[in-house]
Amino acid sequence: MMVRNNSRSASKPLKSEHMSREQTRKFVDIHPAAQSALPRNIDRGMFGHGGTDKIDQSQSGAYQAHVNLSEQFLSTAGGERSATVLNWMDELKAESEDFINGRRDDLYEDELKASLYRSAVSYLVDKIFQDLRWFAFEYNKVAAGTALQISSSILGEVTEVTRVNRKREAEETATFFRARLANRRHSLVIRGSGNEIEFYVVPVSQVMALSLVETEFAPVATMQIKVNEQGMSWRLRGSQPSPDTIEELSMSMFARFVETTKKDLAAEEQEIT
Repeated sequence: MMVRNNSRSASKPLKSEHMSREQTRKFVDIHPAAQSALPRNIDRGMFGHGGTDKIDQSQSGAYQAHVNLSEQFLSTAGGERSATVLNWMDELKAESEDFINGRRDDLYEDELKASLYRSAVSYLVDKIFQDLRWFAFEYNKVAAGTALQISSSILGEVTEVTRVNRKREAEETATFFRARLANRRHSLVIRGSGNEIEFYVVPVSQVMALSLVETEFAPVATMQIKVNEQGMSWRLRGSQPSPDTIEELSMSMFARFVETTKKDLAAEEQEIT
C-alpha cells in the first residue's frame, strides 16, 4: 500500500537585503538556471532551432555547431591578417614560449636544489644533535649538579633577524636549522644554513641573541655540504685531517665544548686564590 505524502518543503527565499527588486530580477534573468531555454518572445528561426521552447537532445548538435561558429566568427572579426602579421605573431609566441619554459626550468632547478640542501642540512643537524645528546646524557652521570652539567635542545628551522637599522627595525632575515648544548658557562651552538653547518662555543648568557651575537665569534668549525647525483658529501673547512664520520665530528665538538668550560672554571679558581 502506497501512501502519498502531500507535504511540500517550502523553498528558502533568496536573500536580497542589499538588492533592489530590479537588481534581483536581473540576477534571476541572467542566472544560468534561467537560461536552459530561450524566452518565448524571441524569434528562434535565426538560431537554427525555431519553434521550440527547449533545447532537446536532437537539437544539441546544431546548437553546439552554432556556438563554435560564433566563437570562430568573433576571433576573425578583425578581418584577414597579412602574412607579415601572422609571421610576426608566430615568432612572438614561439619566443615567449621558450622564455616561459626557460624560466620554469630555472625556477624548478633552483627550488629543487634549495630543497635538497635544506633536507641535507636538516638531516645532518639532527644526526649531530642525536650524538651530542647521548654524550650529554652519559657525561651528566658524573657532572650532574656541577657547573659542567649539560642540557640540550633542538630548535629545528628558525627564521631570525640578521640585520637591523638604527630604529632597530628588521632589514634582513635568514633561516637556520639550530641545535645546542649548554652548561652554566658556555653553549655549543650548531647552526645550519645554505650549504654549510657552523659550530660555535659562546658564553651561555649571550645565546639568546642567536645570530647577532654569533657574528662576534668565529666558528670553531664549519662543515661544507655538497649534494649531487651521487648523493650527499661533507667536509670540514680547513681541517687537517677531517673526521671520517659524523660521530667522530660530534665527539670532537663535544670535547671542545667541555674543555672550554673546564678551562674557564680553572682560570676563575686561580683568580680567587
